[in-house]
Amino acid sequence: MAKNKESLWAQMKRDVRSRLISGTAVLVPVAITIAILRWLFLWMSGFLTPAVKALFNVENLRNHLGPQGADFVIRHVNIIAPVVAVVLLVVLLYCIGALARRVVGKRVLAIGEAILLRIPVVKPIYSAVKQVVEAVSLPDRGAFKAVVLVHFPHPRMWAVGFLTGSIADQTGKRMYKVFIPTAPNPTTGFYEFIEPEELMVTDIPVDMAFKMIISSGIIAPDKYNARPIGLEYM
Repeated sequence: MAKNKESLWAQMKRDVRSRLISGTAVLVPVAITIAILRWLFLWMSGFLTPAVKALFNVENLRNHLGPQGADFVIRHVNIIAPVVAVVLLVVLLYCIGALARRVVGKRVLAIGEAILLRIPVVKPIYSAVKQVVEAVSLPDRGAFKAVVLVHFPHPRMWAVGFLTGSIADQTGKRMYKVFIPTAPNPTTGFYEFIEPEELMVTDIPVDMAFKMIISSGIIAPDKYNARPIGLEYM
């Protein structure tokens, strides 16, 4: 009886610890994201708000809006200025994004990144944040048709992969295209052509699979169903 109680107590401790770790894994990225966005907003707002207020001088307002309009803006300048600052921030981010997509912008960003990676204290922080952001913002998740299991990197091991389609060789034989991501950064991994009989298709949703990989398995379903894949995704 004592042994059963001890076993039950040990199981309860494991369950509690597992739930606490899962909850932390969910909340920490959210908290970091909110903190970064809050800092960015406060910094940009503090930087832009004085410039916006300088534009709202009495003479210009009275000339363009009239006495009543000028009085209204002056009374609400502490509300209007941060709003204008946010709009300018969005425009600035859009311009930076547009520049980054150009060849010149990519080179400038690459030079800036190379400089940051040479700073000992900044390098690990920047690299970690960049990996998390890239992992969370990985595009084209809808291109993944299913979550599959493949023997990788050992015949007795199963790895989670994303099915992206099929391809045929010169004889007409078709194989599945599978992306096998690495944890906790799914933006890197292995891309392989695999024969259908070597794959198992699961009922795990793509978004859940991403959570499993990013959390290194801390967040995962209690169970899943898998079956031979067949030719339905060819």
